[in-house]
Amino acid sequence: MKDRIKEIANSYFISVTLINAAIFATGMIFRPEQTFGYDAYLSPLILGFLTLIPTLITYSSKELTIRQLLFRKAIQLLLDIVIVIAVIFAESEINSETVTAAIGVSVSIVIVFAAVHVIEWTLERRTAKQLTDQLAEFQQRNSS
Repeated sequence: MKDRIKEIANSYFISVTLINAAIFATGMIFRPEQTFGYDAYLSPLILGFLTLIPTLITYSSKELTIRQLLFRKAIQLLLDIVIVIAVIFAESEINSETVTAAIGVSVSIVIVFAAVHVIEWTLERRTAKQLTDQLAEFQQRNSS
């Protein structure tokens, strides 16, 4: 359980950082003239939290096949897109500008989703390598 909480926290903070970058990029593309108040600093925190919901829903304590994992990740990505688009554009009038912005946000979500998973994989790979090296060192000491 402790590892799961650590994994969720890592995912959250990586997501929030990348969401900040995505908001900056999409904002500069679609509305460079717009400025925000201090309350805008809450949106990445809230969006990061909301994107954890699909992570919790699609979690499995058992080992998944690659097909099952990819299916769950696809569902998670789709839910992330739906949740974020619904929150961001809840009170917006549907017009061509809104649809274009929603497509831009969706692309940003896909990029952030992929980047979060690449970063997490890199961190997990590094940890696995360290554990493997420690195990090999331990085995070498005990065999001598």
